Amino acid sequence: MSFLWLTRFPPYPPLRGGALDYSRMLLASLAMQGPVTGLAFVPEQPVEQPADGVTWETLPRSMPGKIKSLLSPLPNVAARNVDTAYLRRAVELARSAEAVFVDFIAMSWLVEPLKAAMRDWAERPPLIVVTHNHEHAVRLQMVRNTRSPAMRAALTLDAWKAGRLERRANLAANGITAITVADRDAFARDAATPSITLPPAYGGPAAATRTIGADTPRAAIILGNRDSHHKVMVLERTLAALDAAGLPRALHLQVAGGGDLDGFAARYPDIAFLGFVDDIVACLGKVRLGLLTDDIGGGFKIRAMTYAALRVPMLALREAMHGMEFEEGVHYIAVDTLDELAARAAVLIDDLDTLNAVQEAAFAFAEARFAPSEPGRRLADFVARLSA
Repeated sequence: MSFLWLTRFPPYPPLRGGALDYSRMLLASLAMQGPVTGLAFVPEQPVEQPADGVTWETLPRSMPGKIKSLLSPLPNVAARNVDTAYLRRAVELARSAEAVFVDFIAMSWLVEPLKAAMRDWAERPPLIVVTHNHEHAVRLQMVRNTRSPAMRAALTLDAWKAGRLERRANLAANGITAITVADRDAFARDAATPSITLPPAYGGPAAATRTIGADTPRAAIILGNRDSHHKVMVLERTLAALDAAGLPRALHLQVAGGGDLDGFAARYPDIAFLGFVDDIVACLGKVRLGLLTDDIGGGFKIRAMTYAALRVPMLALREAMHGMEFEEGVHYIAVDTLDELAARAAVLIDDLDTLNAVQEAAFAFAEARFAPSEPGRRLADFVARLSA
């Protein structure tokens, strides 16, 4: 099989973030099944492509003005990427592909015009939307957690636009991938389009063995890039709650990941802000606990697999783990609120037996479930079913 992958940018460093990590993983896995051609816009800075079997073609992007984006019927993330030259080249490349993947809502504007262009072809490759979240639901969560009336109005409009685009793309497509069962079920309520659940694989570093002991620093970490508005909102609420509960004085609390964190560092002097960490293995080897507090935004938190692979026991909000396959009480410790998380972390940090039991169970589960070849194999099988 040969595949065409339509996305915003080649998802390689120095570009980072959960959406890019997921795309990069899927591409590498799919390339194990057959040649992949990627079409993307020229990135703002050069990327470091590994030898992953993907051949890239890039085009310049004609960015619309802010007013034009605001007046567009598309959500902002998609309106910024509408480009007639890109669409024209996507149609040309699709003629020789056995399946076409449209990656992320930012590119979902392509689905209907691509479908229209293929209408009279004798051989039509299946057109598959690769989703990262149920975008309408994520934006409604942002609305509920925004205090500013003006921002609430803007986000409400964008949520409506995102939901409209999401539904239209999914109805026009031949197939949908969903990152969690919860997302798959949400899409099914709007469209009867065939779908599969496609949790990410993990191809990063792993710790073959680890024992958390008395000599392990009494540190907890919040891991993740702050590359979108809702992720910054989550961090704002998390740090305010944990600081008010006194957690940064009960243990050594760290925040790691890219993004502009200078304002946070000034407001929370008792918290260590590490920025982007080059050596994640060394960093996580010096903590006892990994925190997951993302109660805004669906999808699969790829950092949960990083914690599991590097044997960092997870303490998480139940909402943050919703739809993922880790089992509460076995692979992670669950709480309902940030106040409860702060209180539990202060005690759990010294419960070495529980910490080690959780990290052992999570590692074993992740090692078996999230093999690098699995998503590509399942995608190729899905294409074969849609083509039959």
